[in-house]
Order: sequence, then structure tokens, then C-alpha cells
Amino acid sequence: MRALVTGASGFVGHYLVRHLTECGDSVLATIFPGSTLDPALKVESEQLDLSDLSRTTSVISSFRPDVIYHLAGIAFVPEAENDFQKALTANVLCTSNVFRSAHLLQSGMTVALISSAEVYGKITAAELPINESVAVRPANNYSLSKAMAELVAERYARQGQIKALILRPFNHLGAGQAPEFVASNFAQQLARIACGKVAPVLQVGNLDVQRDFSDVRDIVRAYRLAAVKGQGTFNLGAGHSTSIQTILDTLISISGIKVQVTQDPTRMRPAEVHEIYGDISRAKRELGWSPTISLRETLESVYRYWLEKEK
Repeated sequence: MRALVTGASGFVGHYLVRHLTECGDSVLATIFPGSTLDPALKVESEQLDLSDLSRTTSVISSFRPDVIYHLAGIAFVPEAENDFQKALTANVLCTSNVFRSAHLLQSGMTVALISSAEVYGKITAAELPINESVAVRPANNYSLSKAMAELVAERYARQGQIKALILRPFNHLGAGQAPEFVASNFAQQLARIACGKVAPVLQVGNLDVQRDFSDVRDIVRAYRLAAVKGQGTFNLGAGHSTSIQTILDTLISISGIKVQVTQDPTRMRPAEVHEIYGDISRAKRELGWSPTISLRETLESVYRYWLEKEK
């Protein structure tokens, strides 16, 4: 299968490109101008600003993929909240350009939009676990931009020239994730303590919230299965919730060091929803997919990554 991956230099893009090549796919990795792709991936790459429709169309037309995995965009909620114009360009305009380019080729290719479970917004306890039929109610700029991107995908799917997939992953973790994200941040702090760089004091925010955490390697495996077998919209995650406190306790256990945990007022953002987790039964039933990597194994890989980096 010929696969084009946008945002290939990002955290998830790296894992997806590696998984696709392991499956024997021919991959074109597109990256934003000025960014770099891990040379260990050994795939063809192209620098591409997706806000340029003409250039986007040219690249897609030249490669003629069977499937496009559209990962590129802003993924950090506070970044989108601080600059909505940037979020609209990255998450909506660029998505429109990818889908329009694929549509114009009239080749019947599959375009998989990597959306987010954030689009569900403020969920009530009665709506748990969240299935794909739950109404989309964006609660911040990031989820609003992702919901708009989904409308773009649906628009082009209705015209019949492409097959559109909408994939809504919940929180996914792994080695190499930016330290702005909670598990990676805890692991980096612990690694710095283990290396003697800072005092054994761990700064944390709200530990009570519960989220659906899974391993990025399980998630990218689902992306390819969806491209091969799927139709429509799929939730992807663990299918149950885990508290931030449990993430912290597990990482401390993995590190084997004694630390003082201190709440940092600057990290105490009010949670819009106390608990979120998804119903992944559709992905299990239609894709033959389920997560296989334990949370502890995932967190061990995250901690090892930071420990090596800090050494």
C-alpha cells in the first residue's frame, strides 16, 4: 500500500511511519519546512507547507497514495487556546487543502483524518463510556478546530471521490512525547532527579482527573487497520479511565527514587470534565483491534527515554 503521512516529524508521525514501513507499505513522509525527519526511518520525505494548496496538490498528485494519514496540525490544547488563528490555519485550512487535493485527483483514495476525542467536550457521567454517536460539543479552541476539520472531511466524503475516515484517539503516551504532556513531564522531572540535576521535589498539577490513556504504538496500529478495513468514525483508546495520580505513582515506582510531591499553582488548571473514557467496541468489532500494551510498559518506555536523554 502507498501511504502519505502528513506531520511525519511529530511524536505520533514518527511511530506511524515506522509501523507502516514494518507492514511493508511504501511511505512518503511530509514534514513542515525547516523540520527534520529521523533518518533512522529511511523513507522518502518531502518538505511541505500544507497551507499552500497548489504545492499540496502537486505533492499528492505526484506520489498518488492509496491512503493519506493526515496527522499534521496543532496538538497542544493551550497553544490553540492562545492563538486561535494559528489553530484554524493548522487544523482547518490545511485539512481542507489535503482533502480538496485528494478529491480533485478522483482516484478513490482513502483519507484518514486524525481528529481527537477532545471534540466530545463537556461529557456528563451518564454519557460514559463515550461512543461515536455522542454529540460533538467542543469546549476549547483546539476541540473546536478539530470539529471543524471533521466537517471538512464529511463534506468531501459526501461528494464520493474519496473515502474519508475520522479517527478520534483519546490520550496516548509514549517515548519521545513533548514534556508539555503530563506523563512525559513527570518522567522528565524524575529523570532529572535521578541524574542529580535537581532536588528530589516533583512539581505537579491536578492529580484527581481521570482520562483514557493508551500507548501510541497501539494507536498507530489502529490507524492502519482503519485505513484497510474501516468506514466512518472510530474512537481509539484504552476503553477505561486512569487517574493522573495513578500515572504519577506508577512513574515514581518505575524510577525507584524517593521524591517529595508538591502542587504547583501554575499547573493547577481547572478540569472541564472530571472523568473521560471511550467506548472502543466499534473498533474492536469492525477493525479487529484492541490495545495490547499495558500502561506500566508504556510508562517504563517514557521514563527510559527521559533517563537516557538527561544522562
